[in-house]
Amino acid sequence: MSIPAASTDRTEAERSAQPNMASFRRVLKNRNFLLLWLAQLISLTIMNAANYGIVVQVTDVTHSTLMAGLAIIAFTLPAVPFSAIAGVLVDRLDKRLVLWVSNILRTGVMLLVVVSLFLNPADVWPLFVLTFLASLIGQFFTPAEGATIPLLVGERELMPALALFNISLTVSQAIGFLLFGRIVAAIFPPFLMTIGSLQLHVESIEMLFVVAAILYAVCAGLILGIPASACRQAHVKYRILGERSDARVEMGEAIRSLWRDMVEGWQIVRMDRLLYFSVIQLSVVGVIMLLIGELAGTFVQQVLHRPAEDMSIILAPAGVGLVGASVLMPHITQRFGRIRLTVIGFIVLGLGFLLLPVSQWVALHFDPQHGAESPWLLWTTVLLVFLLGVAMAIVNIPTQTLMQERAPEEGRARVLSLQFMIYNTGSIPVLLFAGIIAQVLGFTLLIVLLSSSLLLFCWWGVRYTRGAEEQAEEQSEAEEEDEIPASSQKQ
Repeated sequence: MSIPAASTDRTEAERSAQPNMASFRRVLKNRNFLLLWLAQLISLTIMNAANYGIVVQVTDVTHSTLMAGLAIIAFTLPAVPFSAIAGVLVDRLDKRLVLWVSNILRTGVMLLVVVSLFLNPADVWPLFVLTFLASLIGQFFTPAEGATIPLLVGERELMPALALFNISLTVSQAIGFLLFGRIVAAIFPPFLMTIGSLQLHVESIEMLFVVAAILYAVCAGLILGIPASACRQAHVKYRILGERSDARVEMGEAIRSLWRDMVEGWQIVRMDRLLYFSVIQLSVVGVIMLLIGELAGTFVQQVLHRPAEDMSIILAPAGVGLVGASVLMPHITQRFGRIRLTVIGFIVLGLGFLLLPVSQWVALHFDPQHGAESPWLLWTTVLLVFLLGVAMAIVNIPTQTLMQERAPEEGRARVLSLQFMIYNTGSIPVLLFAGIIAQVLGFTLLIVLLSSSLLLFCWWGVRYTRGAEEQAEEQSEAEEEDEIPASSQKQ
């Protein structure tokens, strides 16, 4: 299977525009951009690490997949109603001030999490509220950061700068959610701290949020290192000095603009079947990543009989497979084709999830003496989740490329915004139903349903893209026929 190629001139232009290592080195020599990039990398990493810590704490206290799903929903929910509106408000504010204040506020939220854990570690509801608040603050940080990049780099450096930010986004997810928490636990084992007559038993999970608070403060310092003049915009200065619009009118216009963008983005996506396929498939992959985070703690507790803190046994191999395969994916894609790779990736995902409970049954059957503590089960699990990470990269990278190529330049932002909205909106019911199914019907049945759903989605994708390719070929032939009379008239 293959997708219709664009024109040769466009392909060559896109290849020549791709950033390389030399352009990365050049843009990193820009001191102001380097400070912003470091602030982004650190803040995203610790944001994901804090989310990992919340999931671990909730799972450890409640032993409930449903509650772990609610924890994940708490840090994904603010993106649904607030991301676009926050972007409109940020456009009218000083970007440097927004970046600095958001990091300071998230520092305070992390310290409040520490206080909540000290006062009553068994009460998870304050953690949900604080997680929601931290994510809400992050909705202002992200657009302010994106809008600051063009102010700090030249036109020639803009593309490698954006590419570097996209790379660090993936790296921060892998390091933060999959590895950082385990590293902090290894560095800071539980200890007793004495303050006067008060003795506090400090757990590793509490130190994770202390470290997160410190690093958010470091990010605020990095932002202050960027001169205010470098982030100055004429329209912001004009509004600060004089004219100010009514806040209610501005908010109403933001909501109307959000609705218009969603409708126009949906119309653009529905006109191109391959673009529609890539948007839906990319959203499905994102939800799968959240599901792995939701189910990891339960799997570690119920299947491997280990504490929730050891969920990195599941997350770390998946992260290594995801990042490692992402590096090799451009070369593999050129050889096998994008859609063919996504089909392979979904088949591996479906079978890989199904093999997790099968491996448990095999271990209990052939090694009943050790059972869940069997080394064979542990290493089989590590290998399977590593393959799941590779499979997610096999689906994710080609699908992202396909979406970027098929989206028209004038509507690309609306397409990306729509995909992000679908992903966040769709993740909420999936996480809730997954938690309920695991709680009521059992973990094994949930895995079987998940595997079956992935294989059914793969079957739909094969049929849908086959028709989409035929449609694209017909459009290409029609365009060629239209070009022939035009060229003959010119002659």
